[in-house]
Amino acid sequence: MISKRPGADLCLRRHAETGAECCLTDSHYPRPHRDINGAIWHDGLCPECHGGGTVLDTVVCPSCNGVGFALLELHED
Repeated sequence: MISKRPGADLCLRRHAETGAECCLTDSHYPRPHRDINGAIWHDGLCPECHGGGTVLDTVVCPSCNGVGFALLELHED
């Protein structure tokens, strides 16, 4: 039997610029991420490192700060 630990099912995705962690459950998609202070953001795989977090296998990706995800700009129609 699998037992859940408190916080084990949280998203914890990090904001590419601030490093803040998403405090929502990992099933919140497609809704945006939200940190404990209420800031929200949408993201996707980083186009530079393709989610790996590094460039040339050693340098932290400057586009996503190593988190593997880049912010998406959503336009309201």
